[in-house]
Amino acid sequence: MIRKAACIAAIALVLGASLAGAQGRRGGMGGPGRGNANPSAIVSAELAFARLAQDKGQWTAFRETADKDAVMFMPDAVNAQSWLKKRADPARALSWQPYRVFVSCDGTYALSTGPWSGPNGGGGTFNTIWRRQKDGDYKWVVDFGSPRETPKQDEVIIEGKVAECRGGRRPDGFDVEGLDDRRRPPRNPPVTLIANPPPLSGDGQSNDGSLHWRWTKGEKENSFEVTMRESGGDQKVVIHEVVPNGAP
Repeated sequence: MIRKAACIAAIALVLGASLAGAQGRRGGMGGPGRGNANPSAIVSAELAFARLAQDKGQWTAFRETADKDAVMFMPDAVNAQSWLKKRADPARALSWQPYRVFVSCDGTYALSTGPWSGPNGGGGTFNTIWRRQKDGDYKWVVDFGSPRETPKQDEVIIEGKVAECRGGRRPDGFDVEGLDDRRRPPRNPPVTLIANPPPLSGDGQSNDGSLHWRWTKGEKENSFEVTMRESGGDQKVVIHEVVPNGAP
């Protein structure tokens, strides 16, 4: 299942007090590592993705913005680049826009979510996991769509949130708090690539463990869930989508 989203024209890009505060505390567009979470960069990447679909074609946009191991759901998990290879663009592209953005504390991964719409009607919700590249740009690595409709807003106010940093641990359990620069984990840890073909059920997380996602293939439905570390160190569910097998 892929995203199919709502119009991006006349969007009001207002990222709220939580985003502004997070950027002020954690820095801007530096390389991956602690202090480099930037929700507005994810919004820009998602809007550029949507515009590219209108300008150059739907599947062209998906190919050009996907990482090499990206996964999309058709409805089961498939390697996006393999599935998209030489696939012709439809005459009219889907459209979408982000409503909410959730970024890991270290800025290495993020979730964007919002409404999609098809050129002939119909709609739902898209969920995209973005991975930061060595040059600071983002490519998407997971795309999961749902027929559940996102409540429409007359004026789109994009909510941006950054995961809690304190108490953070790397995926291998190495505690990053209280360390001097000589003992801190590297700012560019190796990326674990998703196998091709991808597993029917799988998961992943940001390099600091503050953002985690999981997709599950069930007997009757597929599900997708994203959690983010909040104050106190607990993981909060920010997205939980369930799509019946065979849903359009």
